[in-house]
Amino acid sequence: MAKRSLFSILVEQPWWLSVLVAALVYALGAMFSPLIGAAAALPFIGVACYVGWLRLRRGPSLDVPGLLGALKQTTPEEMRAILTEAFERQRYKVAEAASGDLELERNGYRTLVRFRRWRAQSTGPGALKELAEALRARNADHAIYVTAGAVTEGARKHAESAGMALLDGAALVKLVGRTAGARRALHRGSQEAAKA
Repeated sequence: MAKRSLFSILVEQPWWLSVLVAALVYALGAMFSPLIGAAAALPFIGVACYVGWLRLRRGPSLDVPGLLGALKQTTPEEMRAILTEAFERQRYKVAEAASGDLELERNGYRTLVRFRRWRAQSTGPGALKELAEALRARNADHAIYVTAGAVTEGARKHAESAGMALLDGAALVKLVGRTAGARRALHRGSQEAAKA
């Protein structure tokens, strides 16, 4: 296993940890000279600024369980809007397909997205067989099945053999987490939890 540098480790940590390391390095270096302490601490201050900038750029960290719960409470129209926004951010042209599916197009390739049962606790191979049939009927190139619940091992094997992508809870949150629709759903969910 390759050794990682201290800086690569600090980039994955909160920004304030780099500031703390900088203060410790400064204190050690200042025993010899304040200039040496400042020079030794400067790279750590740079890492703290970089990590802070990354966090500002990405926005606040996602509350995965909270967002999953909020997504399960959305209406089909809200979920369609959230997925549409997420895929448009990835530069797909999004259209509504038959049976409430979404059809994505980019670079001449068509992808069918099925999200009708995103609230289901678990997804089995039967739902994926339906998607495989729709994929062939519409002559699409790819298919994505979206669920906020668990996916059975049989469903995973079927998706792999059929060349379909599965977006389960964690992947769904990663896809839609930064959309305005997901933020609204999370905000509404936290307000309802506060009232209860």
